[in-house]
Amino acid sequence: MHTQVSDLYGHAGEKYNLRICGGQSGFNNSVSWVYLAEDIQNISFLKGGELVITTGLFTQSSVRLHEFISALIMRNCSGILINVGKYLHPLDITPEIRELCDRNSFPVFTMPWEVHLVDIMQDFSILLLQNNQREEQLDVSFLSALYQSPVQENLLRTMNQFGFATSSDYRIIVIRNLQDSTRITSPLNGLGLKYHLFEHDHLHILILSLTSTRLPLSGIIDLICFCDSIRLGVSDIIRSLADISASYKRARFSLAAAVLWDRQIVNFDDMGLFQILFSSSDPALLQTIYERHLGVLEQYDTLHDSDYMKTLRIFLLSDCNILDTAFRMHTHRNTIVYRMRKIKDILNTELDNSEVKFNLLMAFYLKEYFSI
Repeated sequence: MHTQVSDLYGHAGEKYNLRICGGQSGFNNSVSWVYLAEDIQNISFLKGGELVITTGLFTQSSVRLHEFISALIMRNCSGILINVGKYLHPLDITPEIRELCDRNSFPVFTMPWEVHLVDIMQDFSILLLQNNQREEQLDVSFLSALYQSPVQENLLRTMNQFGFATSSDYRIIVIRNLQDSTRITSPLNGLGLKYHLFEHDHLHILILSLTSTRLPLSGIIDLICFCDSIRLGVSDIIRSLADISASYKRARFSLAAAVLWDRQIVNFDDMGLFQILFSSSDPALLQTIYERHLGVLEQYDTLHDSDYMKTLRIFLLSDCNILDTAFRMHTHRNTIVYRMRKIKDILNTELDNSEVKFNLLMAFYLKEYFSI
C-alpha cells in the first residue's frame, strides 16, 4: 500500500521527461513525502523516505553532488530528482555516483531545467495525499478489526477491496522501537510481499499475508530487526482475517514476553505452556492466581517504595542465580542476597522448590497478560 518510487515515476515520468541515471534497484523504495533541498545543512531535518528534488544550488557552496547524495542515503531518503541545466548537468552524474546509487538502491533521476518545480511537486504531493488517504482508510479498518471477535462483515469487505482476502493465511508481528518505517517497508516492497503496516498504541503493527511469499519467517525477522533496540512479538498463523483479534492479542503477549525475557523476539508458537493463558475464559480466576502469588509483594513495593518485584522477576529469569541477577541489575551481590532474603520473608516461602518458582514466574506472565 505504501507509495513507491516506481509509482511516482510511472505517474509523472513521461509528462516531465524524467530520466533514470542509476539506482534502479531502489524503485521499490517507500516514499513518505517530496522535499525540496538546496542546502546540505537542512538534510539533518529529514526523517526518512523523502524523495528529494534539487536544482544543485548547493554546489555554489562548494558541496559536491557525491557528498550531497551520500548524506541523503545516510538519512534513508527514497531517491533524488535533479533539475539539470543551470547548476548541475547530466555529465555531473559520474560513474562513481552511479555506482554509489546502484550499491545503495538509491534512484537518481534528472529532469530538464524548463520543468517548473512547483508543477511536479504539486503532482507528486496530490498522488501521495490520495495514497495516504487510502492508507488511513485501511488503518481504520484493521484497527477496528483488532478489537472485534468476530470481525464485522463491512470491515472484511473494506480489507477485501484492498486485496486482503478473508480466507487466507496471515501472521501479525508487533514491533517496538521502530523509528523509521521505511527501513522495513522498502525491503518488503522489494520482495513483493502483501502486507499492511500501521501505528497503534506506540507500536507498529504488521499484518503479513503469507500467501504472497515463500520467504521463511526467519528471513522476515532478519529484515525487520535491523538494529538491536527493536523488539518483536510474533503471532501464530491464522487462516482467516475474521480471527485477527485473537492473533493480535497473541502477538502483543509475545512482545510482553520478549520484554520480560529480555529477548529481541518471541514467537507465540514457541511459548509452550504459557499459551494456556489464552485458553482461559475466566479472567477473574487468573487475577486470583496472580494475587495469591505476587499480590502481597506488589503491595509491599507500593507501600515502601521498594523494587522487590523487579528483583524477583530477574532472579527467576536468571535461573535463580545470584551472581547473574546482580550482573543484570548492575547491583552488588550482597545487595541481591539481602533483597532475596527479604522477598522470602514477605512471601513467606522458600525459593528452592520448583513448583514455587514456576507459580511465581507464571504470576509474572499473568501481570504482563493483564497489561495487554
